[in-house]
Amino acid sequence: MTILMSSADPRELAEAALQKASVPEGRAVRCSPAVPGVASPSYHGVESSTYAVALDDRAPEFFLKVTTSEIRWLIDQPAAFDAAAKIAAMGLGPQPLALIEAEGATLFRHLGAGWRVARLDDLRQPDRMADVIAAHRRIADGPSFARTWNVFDVIAELWAHIGATDAVLPPDAWYLKDHIDFARDAIMAAGFDSRPAQADPHASNILFGPDGGVRLVDFDMAANVDPYYQLGALLNEACPFDSEMKPAIEMFEGQCRDATLHRCLAYAAADDFYWALRSLLLDRVAPRRSLEFRKYAGWRFLRCRMRVNRPGFEEMLRSL
Repeated sequence: MTILMSSADPRELAEAALQKASVPEGRAVRCSPAVPGVASPSYHGVESSTYAVALDDRAPEFFLKVTTSEIRWLIDQPAAFDAAAKIAAMGLGPQPLALIEAEGATLFRHLGAGWRVARLDDLRQPDRMADVIAAHRRIADGPSFARTWNVFDVIAELWAHIGATDAVLPPDAWYLKDHIDFARDAIMAAGFDSRPAQADPHASNILFGPDGGVRLVDFDMAANVDPYYQLGALLNEACPFDSEMKPAIEMFEGQCRDATLHRCLAYAAADDFYWALRSLLLDRVAPRRSLEFRKYAGWRFLRCRMRVNRPGFEEMLRSL
């Protein structure tokens, strides 16, 4: 197999992944960068290098994702591959073809032309939001994933890894962490179900097709989670105001109960705190120094701060 790459670094990895996926020998393989990394204002393509893979002179047929080596310890790659396969079987994501775990590489079938990343304005359109929520519900009603996860456990893990007194943290990080712990205690006391979910519903992980279809990408976080975490993270991304969250909650469960709204808001604050910590970790270890991880972390800390400082936040937690 001849490999004609734009970069020498992924040459052997691309060849191994394609061979593992049973791509016929004797084909010229061309790889080109697929998703340029942007940490701010969005968070898109920053934890991996990605390549569109074409055979001979044809349009790209495959998509190769290579996770940044410094953060592979955060990702259960076999579990992510399992989730990707189950989501693809529902017609809601690209088909995963090969996993090379030692190199952090996953080869997917390319979705084809015409698919684009969702914008926040898309998610604020009721029809688009309804389609995304319907996709999430189908996944939640499907087969369980290989791992179970909750945001509070990984917050504790990252907090310990970064260090509570690290100078990179904002001065009020301890205060935000205390309030996230209050939210954790309230949710644990109220109880929750665990259902399969993509668990990372950033707009950049949602694609819309030329026929209006929805596909999800990036399954590194996929796990069995409280479905209201998934919903809260999605609404946190798309809805600046509570009044905009309420119709989406009604789409999700047929009505908008205060307890549901409050649970989503608690998870929204936790999701902001989690991704702020994760971004600071990436700022410390990621090789691509041009990405604005601290700027993105600052935005997520700010939004978390705005949520926990709202009047009645602690009272809201008592209603869960």
